Amino acid sequence: MKSLLNRWLIRHPVKSVIYMILLIILLLTGVPFIEMATGNDTLVETDTDVYQDNEMLAEEFGGESVIILFEAENIETLFSVDNLGVLEKLTTFAKEESEVIHSIVSPYTVLDQIFTKRRQEIESGLGEMEDGLEELAEKMEQSNEQSPEHIRQVITEFNQLKSQSGAFHEGIPRDQETLDQILYEDGEIKSTFRDMTIDDQFMTMIITFKGNIDDNDKSDFVASLHDAVDDRNITDMEMIISGKPVLDDDIRDSMQESIQIMLVMSSGFMIIILFVVFPVRWRLLPLVIILIALVGTVGLMGWIGVPITMVSMAVFPILIGLGIDYAIQFQSRYSEDLREEDETNE
Repeated sequence: MKSLLNRWLIRHPVKSVIYMILLIILLLTGVPFIEMATGNDTLVETDTDVYQDNEMLAEEFGGESVIILFEAENIETLFSVDNLGVLEKLTTFAKEESEVIHSIVSPYTVLDQIFTKRRQEIESGLGEMEDGLEELAEKMEQSNEQSPEHIRQVITEFNQLKSQSGAFHEGIPRDQETLDQILYEDGEIKSTFRDMTIDDQFMTMIITFKGNIDDNDKSDFVASLHDAVDDRNITDMEMIISGKPVLDDDIRDSMQESIQIMLVMSSGFMIIILFVVFPVRWRLLPLVIILIALVGTVGLMGWIGVPITMVSMAVFPILIGLGIDYAIQFQSRYSEDLREEDETNE
């Protein structure tokens, strides 16, 4: 096979160069498709029972979580109307991403559940009272005992009460006194909310993704969440976004930055070394060859769907080292043959 390839290259040098250039261009077009991967599938085989069980668990109960940590001077500041209003806006933002978000847990969501239940109970009670008054008015009309007009007036007032948005406000109360009645008991924060606070200075908001969500979708949500947090002009509370998806984003950015630094530094060192210890014409040609091989390898990974992971990154230094070694040896041998041929011709 090797001898056949050698004969073909000797007989068709121009075609060989053209085909090689076309192959390089084809491989280069795969570079935009390369991805950085940090998920569980880079550590565990996807066909194992452990991986499949974990995927099933994430599908049912949610996957990775983003944690927002809120910090203030004291617990009263944390649970102020304004600061809980920030949680309300962030919760609304997260709920709009229902395609990727499984659940949201925070002091605001607990408060919202409490007030939603109370509104439902009040509305249900008013509805029962209205039905009872309607039934009473009908019986009075049938018996002709007395005019039910005053009953009709009471029904009208009930309807007006139900239509008042202030009586059934959606979300948390807008006055601190009403809010404190729900939050505190005997001067202490209730245990329901205590579980979401740390040292009276921190409270948490946990946003859980659905299972088997693509890393790109997680990254897009985390970026949008950072923008949403930055848009909240708060002076008495600090917010920190953390969690595995955020860490994975930073890891991918760090991997990309490390690859760039590695390529720049290795190229610089090789240029210096080639100029010092490789006294031939076209002494930078091995560097050009290895860079083409490196980019071609990345392009091939993009075409066949092989991501760059923390493990596969180790291949690039080996590729550079072996590639530059073979390129120098090949060029040195070629230069020796040319010199021998020139000496023979003389």
